[in-house]
Amino acid sequence: MSLLTILTLGILLQTLTPEVIEHAQAGTAAQREGHLDVAIQEFRKVTELQPNSASGYANLGNAYFLKGDYGAAIPQLEHALKLNPKLMGTHQALGVALLVQGDAAGALPHFEETRAPDLLGLAYLETGRYGSALMALKAALDRQANDPDLLYYFGRAAKLAGERAQQQLGKMKTGPAQSKQETAVRDVVTLETALAKQPNDPVLLSEFRQAALAASGQAFEKLLQTNADSARAHQVMAERYLEAGLVRKAEYEYAQALRLRPYTAGVHLAFGNVLADAGNLPQAIVQFKVEVELRPADPGANYRLGTALLQQGQAADALKALETADQLRPNAPPILLDLGKAALAAKDNAKAEKCWLQLLNVDQKSDFAAQAHFALAALYKDAGKRTEADREMAAYQNLKNSGGEN
Repeated sequence: MSLLTILTLGILLQTLTPEVIEHAQAGTAAQREGHLDVAIQEFRKVTELQPNSASGYANLGNAYFLKGDYGAAIPQLEHALKLNPKLMGTHQALGVALLVQGDAAGALPHFEETRAPDLLGLAYLETGRYGSALMALKAALDRQANDPDLLYYFGRAAKLAGERAQQQLGKMKTGPAQSKQETAVRDVVTLETALAKQPNDPVLLSEFRQAALAASGQAFEKLLQTNADSARAHQVMAERYLEAGLVRKAEYEYAQALRLRPYTAGVHLAFGNVLADAGNLPQAIVQFKVEVELRPADPGANYRLGTALLQQGQAADALKALETADQLRPNAPPILLDLGKAALAAKDNAKAEKCWLQLLNVDQKSDFAAQAHFALAALYKDAGKRTEADREMAAYQNLKNSGGEN
């Protein structure tokens, strides 16, 4: 499966001036021959001469897209859709560019326009809509039954959906739900459809959990059987070894996955997490940096890079990475907590105080809030503000005594 669907080039020649037509044709020819920098120059000239040409911006964005410069492609494709929202190929290319950069939430509306099930399923998965991801990815698998990427994403979506159902069941006050299905487990997609209508039905939740986890295992087993030496197969094995606590074997499998496909989004982040947990921060930082290069709009990648850099004492670089994470995911307590720590390490006490107060503005009860109170107490104590320090320490003790919320 290729997630990089290429725009169909179509210049509406009858609406353009002769000079514009000349540049458009030159850009198309250059792109066909693989001279993307020349194509970009020609298509940019089209947009300058005819700024209301949606096709001009679409083709300029597509040339950047083909070059792999997604950051430059995105504003051109967005402008093309502003001029003509009905360009389905542009919707799909923009969605892919955003998704590749790590902005699944931004990509999702564009995939909902084009309804490509593989891309739509991946965007649903990345945004935590696991049930919708299951249905879309199942539709894609019906067309490409042995595709390793689809099998991996379907297995992951099913596993996460099953785990979420388990958590929801755990929060219910009723006793364990017993399924009325005495025979085979019902199809997970059928159950997802039923669950969408009755999301709090304990019997349906119990059946769905069972079916989702079974479907996940089946998808991963099929992946291992049909694509045993693929990058995705090694990724599945790495995740299984991690669950079993076999860290060294997990490291080996992640390395094999990246050997086969060096720029697989998500794998560098997962590998970096394993290395960081094993105490190998320098190598973890290498992996996090690659992930950020691949997906600069992913707040999780920027956050993990920032926390690792902070642990290594690289305060300035940590601050930069965590500021980016905060911009991408505003008001997230873990990011605000560590952003404050990085600011303090960089001797920007005012920024540290601002971050921790902002955290407390959005979260008063969790362990992150308790840590923010403790950090503020230390900050105020060092500044000679005894009253404020005592207040924050009292708030910290109250939260710790009450147990807080994890």
